[in-house]
Amino acid sequence: MEYHSRKSVRFVSFSPRTPSPESSNTSESWGSSPGPSTPPPLSPTYSSPRVARHNEYPTWQGMPQSPTSPHGYSTFSPTAADVPQVDQLLEVHPSPADLSLFWDISTHPENIRVGNTHSPTARELTQFEASRCAAWIPSGKRNSLPLQTVVLIFPGVPLEVEVIPSANAQWSDRPLPYVTVGDLLYGLYKSLRISIHQDDYERLSVSEREALRLAFEARLQRDPEHHAQNLERGFRRIDYLGDMRIFLGIRPACHDEIPPARRGEEVFMVELGCAPE
Repeated sequence: MEYHSRKSVRFVSFSPRTPSPESSNTSESWGSSPGPSTPPPLSPTYSSPRVARHNEYPTWQGMPQSPTSPHGYSTFSPTAADVPQVDQLLEVHPSPADLSLFWDISTHPENIRVGNTHSPTARELTQFEASRCAAWIPSGKRNSLPLQTVVLIFPGVPLEVEVIPSANAQWSDRPLPYVTVGDLLYGLYKSLRISIHQDDYERLSVSEREALRLAFEARLQRDPEHHAQNLERGFRRIDYLGDMRIFLGIRPACHDEIPPARRGEEVFMVELGCAPE
């Protein structure tokens, strides 16, 4: 209905609880998790920030399967016969100036702006936009197969983010049987706030650990209001990305980019740009 396009999305703030190391699925419940009684000191007596250990991860609870949607999917209008398609808000554009939305993925999704961030016409994401199907597989001339699972990967980063439909989305009055734009954006944000596993940290090279440390310290400086909380939580997945935090969109993964045991049509590469200083 017409009024949907005028309602902006209000994402709930939260302090994420870290999921079990067996899953990076964004469907787990979220809450606060205990941290160490004494946070690590910073320079000049700096020691590496805390890295979460396995016994700190609660048991992951799967999300109930979404019911069948009463709506058809003929409005998705795919443009290719065999390549997964994504919503126009998530498309990768040749130039950053042509971005459909602007977002520093280290910040809360409420900071997303549709259109160029410097334009007076830039606005918040609407409920209608957030409830649209994020990605689908073309199937015939009129109908398409909406994806119920989307796996996000990143260039050169040992990280997978699996997104499934939300059971209690703020942008819809009922569960939807496909991954929505809102599911994908909010799921990406939540997953990147998860603490890095101890075994993942130990697999990093010396130079990679140093890059992680520098990204962590830069994040502390960008968010002085939550300095103590961020220091206590230590390294998070967002620190893998360094300055590459501007969301440029997603694209179907190439054959040699698809992780083992993943269905190729469900895997998408997240393209990122360098955040301004």
